Amino acid sequence: KKIDFSAGGGNLYGLSWLPSYYFSINTPLPILGNVSIGFQQIKTQNGNTILSTEKALSIGYGIDLQRDDNSHLSIGLVGNSIHWDLGRSAGISGDGSDGINLGALSVVTMDFGVVASLREKYRCGVYIKNINSGSVGDGITRTVLPRRLNAGVTYLPISTLSTSIAMERLLGESEIQIKGGLKYSVNSVIDVMMGVQANPNRFGMGTKFKLFNQSITYGLLTHPVLPITHKFSLGLKL
Repeated sequence: KKIDFSAGGGNLYGLSWLPSYYFSINTPLPILGNVSIGFQQIKTQNGNTILSTEKALSIGYGIDLQRDDNSHLSIGLVGNSIHWDLGRSAGISGDGSDGINLGALSVVTMDFGVVASLREKYRCGVYIKNINSGSVGDGITRTVLPRRLNAGVTYLPISTLSTSIAMERLLGESEIQIKGGLKYSVNSVIDVMMGVQANPNRFGMGTKFKLFNQSITYGLLTHPVLPITHKFSLGLKL
């Protein structure tokens, strides 16, 4: 196993005032499993004035509970430190340059997941975000962050093609979001990915180019109202 490094970003919905970035690194530990570290940031800005910044630092750990030639079962736990800097108020000028500092909020959340596979053809997994019911604010302003349940299955009819379907639901809510996708390896250099989502309806596609231990990925994601989001990322295996 190798160390995986990935970094990328783009403007959400193609809007220059909503830049987002991320990087992550995953490293295997002999016998103990895998450890990963990730960081992501989203800004809202007006010219040179930053109106708000959201940052999340994540540390994850995963381990195989069982693995043989026919099947495997793994679990993982992720801790997230989320910080929201509210920047400054609009002020008299209206652009935030002469406003007052609105402070910041911080919270820690935990995510938990389980994944299993059979004969390298069938996979299923369950992932729960914010299992500790992390919240922001105090007293009457206290707000519990959403808890999400994700469950999905993947089928690989051939080694170069994988098809997946998944559902996502906010715990305590009745509405369900359905997602489907596929990934096809054209050859040893090019992978093609496509996906759809219902509620709301969105479509995504992307291409990954691999060369030796490096990769470049481009993807786009539509929105029923807002413009398309374009993202690029770079990957490296050490």
